[in-house]
Parts: sequence; structure tokens; C-alpha cells
Amino acid sequence: MTDLSKRDTRGPSERANRRLVAISGALGGVIGAAMAIMSVVQLPHGAKPGPLDMWTSPLPLWFAIVMALVWGAFLPIISWRWHRVVDEHESRAYRDGALAAFYVVGLGAPVWWFLWRGGVLPPLQVEWMYGALMASCGIVWMWRKYA
Repeated sequence: MTDLSKRDTRGPSERANRRLVAISGALGGVIGAAMAIMSVVQLPHGAKPGPLDMWTSPLPLWFAIVMALVWGAFLPIISWRWHRVVDEHESRAYRDGALAAFYVVGLGAPVWWFLWRGGVLPPLQVEWMYGALMASCGIVWMWRKYA
């Protein structure tokens, strides 16, 4: 007889969802670690790494091409598969997060641009806009999914 308390009660769709999220997170971790390592390796001999080197230091062409291919080919495949397995609740949570992210960038980028033109802020930084987009999408997604 099977012990019901130890059985996995999640359906195949939920298991696939979690597996794809884990794969995506692992891929992001590998990309982040590779970027950090490459940033340190590329420093001139004896130079100390700075906190922003991972975002601003030049990359070797081969590495930039590999990262662009991984980001531009593998992540869309994972995302496409994820959209096919998620349930309606998670799909709505994701949609709400994406809509919030659209407004953060759609409103935030022009505000930053105007303030830069007025001399208040530095030029628009794509890294900050991307971070705001991903953070707002993730926060709303988690709130709608788990609250």
C-alpha cells in the first residue's frame, strides 16, 4: 500500500512548471557566474574588481556571442514551453506582472529621459531600466500567485 502522505499530489503540468522555472533559474545562475568570472578574468593584472565591473567591463567577442545565443535562443524555448504548461491562475499572475512592468518602463523611461535632459539625472541606463522591469514583473507575479 502506498503512503499517501509521501505521494506527489502535484499534476504533470505543475511538475513541468516547477521544472522549467528551476531550469531557467539555473541557467540564469550559470550566466551570472560566467559574467562575474569573465569580468574578473578580463581585468588588467593587479587591478581590483569594482562593484559595477560585471555590468560595464568589456567582454571578449566569443563570450558575448555565446551569452547572446544562450539568452536569445534557449530562454525563449524555455519560456514558450512554460507558457504551454502553466495553469490559468499562474498565467493571469504572469500577465499582471508583465502589465505592471510595461507601465514601470513605459512611464519610468520618459521620466528619466526628461530629468536627464534637464540635467537632474545621468543618461538613461538600460541596466537600471531592465532591472526595474524584471523586479516589478517578478514582484507582481509573486504577489498575484502566492497572496
